[in-house]
Amino acid sequence: MQREQGTTGRMSSTILFAAIAILLVICIVAAPGPAFQASGQGLSLWWRVVFPAILPFLVLSEMLIAGGFPQGLGVILEPFTRRILKLPGSFGWILPLGMTAGFPASAAAAATLYKQRRITADEAERMTATAHFASPMLIMVVIGAGYLNNPDLGLLLLCIHWLSGFAAAFTLNHFWRNTRNTAPSNNEKRQIGQENPLSKAAQSSSQPGLRMALRKMEQARQEDGRSFGKLLGDSVTNGVQTMMTIGGYMLIFAVIIHVVNSFLPTSALSSLVAGASEIHLGTHAITKLTLSQPMLAALLGAALGWSGICSFLQVQAVLKPVGIGGRRFILQRILHGAYAYVLTLILWRPLIILLPGALPAYKEMNHPLTGRMEAALPNWQLAAGSLRISMWLLVLLIIFFVAISLTWRRSSQQ
Repeated sequence: MQREQGTTGRMSSTILFAAIAILLVICIVAAPGPAFQASGQGLSLWWRVVFPAILPFLVLSEMLIAGGFPQGLGVILEPFTRRILKLPGSFGWILPLGMTAGFPASAAAAATLYKQRRITADEAERMTATAHFASPMLIMVVIGAGYLNNPDLGLLLLCIHWLSGFAAAFTLNHFWRNTRNTAPSNNEKRQIGQENPLSKAAQSSSQPGLRMALRKMEQARQEDGRSFGKLLGDSVTNGVQTMMTIGGYMLIFAVIIHVVNSFLPTSALSSLVAGASEIHLGTHAITKLTLSQPMLAALLGAALGWSGICSFLQVQAVLKPVGIGGRRFILQRILHGAYAYVLTLILWRPLIILLPGALPAYKEMNHPLTGRMEAALPNWQLAAGSLRISMWLLVLLIIFFVAISLTWRRSSQQ
C-alpha cells in the first residue's frame, strides 16, 4: 500500500514538472521579449526581498542544529508541544524560524533534523506544514508599506496570517487521520530518544530539564563532530544552494505568469492566476484590483495563506530528496488561506471600532495601484533593518514559547 502511494506521488510529481517545463518552453518561444522582462522582475524580487530575508536564517539554523540548540530546546518544550500539537520539542525552534524567516526555512530545518534521525518523516512533514509562513518583511514592508502604502494594514495582515496558520494547524492536528502507518520503529525511537528514561526524569522539574537540555546539546554537538570552520562553510554552501533553487523557481513562475496573463481577458482572472501561482507577484496583482479594503485585505490574506504553487515546489525541492511527503502540506495551505479570508472579514469591523486611527476607513478604493512593482521593493538599508527586527522577533518568540512551556509545566504539577 505504501509502495503504491509512493509510486502515485512520484508519478504526479513527474507529470507536474513536465507540464511546467513544457509551458515554460512555450512561453519563451511565443513571447521572448516579455519573457525576458518577466525573468528580470523575478530576479529583482529574489535579490531584494527573498535573499536578504532568508539566507541569514538558513545559515544560522544549520549551525544551531549542528550545535544541538533545537535538541536542547526540545527537552524544555517537549511536554508542551506533544500535548498541544502532538509534535516533538524541537518544533519550538522550527515554528519561530518559520514565523520570522518565511518559507522554505522551516522545511530546510525539518529536513536537517530528519536526516539526523531526530524526528520521523511524518513529524518532519507536519512541522513543515505547520511552520510554513510568509516572512514579516514580505507582509509588512513589501505588501503593507510598498504595495499598499499602509504599514498598519500590513501589520493586520501579519497578525491574521499567523492566527489563521495556527487555526489550520489545530484543525488538522485534531481531525486529520493519516491512513499511513507513521509510527516510528523501535530503531527510530532509540535514535530520536523517545524511550530515554532521562527524558521522563527531565520533565519532573525545571532544573533537571535545564541540565538535560545542556546534555542533549553537548551530545548533538559531539555527534555532528564538525569544526567551526567546516560547519560555517557547509552552512553557507547549503544556504546558497537552497537560495539558488528558490530563485530558479521564482524566475520560472515569473515568466509563466507574465505570458499566460497576456492571453487572459480580465485583470481579475489574471490576479487569480498570479495569486495561485507565486505569492510576490500574486499579491502585487491583487492590490491593483478595485475592491473595498476589507475584501482586498481578505484576498491578500487568502493568497498569503495559500502561498502559491511556487512555494510548494520550493518546499518539495527541500523535502523530496530526503523522502518526506507533501500531501498534508497542500491541505493545510488550503485551510490556511480559507481561515485567513474568513477571519479578515470577521475581524475587520471590530478592529475598525477598537482602533479607528490605526486602520484605513471602510470604503471603496477609488484609485487602485498602478505603479511598477520594482518601485515598491525595499532597498538594502530597509532590508537590513527588517532583518534586524526579524532576528529580535525570533529571539522573543523562543523566549515566549519557553515561558509558556515552563508555566504550563508548573501548573500541571500542582
